[in-house]
Amino acid sequence: MKAFLIVWAAVTVLLLICLVVGYTFVCLLIKRQDIIRSPENGGKSSSLLEPTGDALWAYNIPKFRPFRELPFETAEIRSFDSLTLRADFLRGEPDTGVTVIFCHGYKSEPAFDFAAMYDFYRSLGYNLVYLHMRAHGKSEGKYIGFGALDRFDVQRWTKKAAELFPGTSIFLHGMSMGAASILQSADLELDPAVCGIIADCGFSSTNEVFRNLIGGMYHLPATPFVDIFEAVNRMVAGYGFTDGDSVRSMAQSKLPLAYICGDCDRYVPLDMAMRIYDACVQDKVLLIAKGAGHAASFMVENEKYKSLVTEFINTHRKEDE
Repeated sequence: MKAFLIVWAAVTVLLLICLVVGYTFVCLLIKRQDIIRSPENGGKSSSLLEPTGDALWAYNIPKFRPFRELPFETAEIRSFDSLTLRADFLRGEPDTGVTVIFCHGYKSEPAFDFAAMYDFYRSLGYNLVYLHMRAHGKSEGKYIGFGALDRFDVQRWTKKAAELFPGTSIFLHGMSMGAASILQSADLELDPAVCGIIADCGFSSTNEVFRNLIGGMYHLPATPFVDIFEAVNRMVAGYGFTDGDSVRSMAQSKLPLAYICGDCDRYVPLDMAMRIYDACVQDKVLLIAKGAGHAASFMVENEKYKSLVTEFINTHRKEDE
């Protein structure tokens, strides 16, 4: 009996430690954070953005304020789990019949990821819709969805965009987690107006991202820590780390793909990017920005990036009726 109690106590303590460790990771990496330290407010650039992180912030920061001061209109939807999600949008002047929905990355905002592209897109006369992803910015939500939940939000936003801009051709442009969200939405029933996906450094799955990063960031073995993390996250945030998978979705997608990545990306290694690209069986184009780290391809290969996007949209937009 004494031996049984000792074993029972040991197992209980071990389970409690696992729960504490898992919940700590959820709080650090999944739970909403409205105050994020960045070089804009005196913080440091993440090591995951090397080798181009400092240059990327220097390139982007001067563009944040003018972007945030644009005369946006606001739209909102209700998510499948009853969150109010919001987006800022601008109408094309003149409206050229194309709408681009932008999905920003992890612990980011529309300005961080897309302010630098604004002048380019605006010059083309497109309607521009900038989502605040769940648990970010103006949208509700306590836990970040990492694409696994956001893919369903993207699905609803495509239908909202089609209501806002009848007869438009919709393209989805995502950065990092936002790119994973649109990639993983591609096998869902999106609005028929959606004509293509532009994915900049989108990852394959939350599971693979954390298995790559847990060792590098926290110097812990991926197994069992990611498994513990996932089990607690499923209980707390309501999803598992393989619920969304960009490779799986691309294999089933009927949409053309423009995939963009840097060959020095530490967050989304090139082999991961190529597995996503290779899985797509539809029309596709690829831009690998030499020397670019995470989310830096527009800065590093600016003209090639703009040329690829313009040609991709012109090729796949609906013909004018």
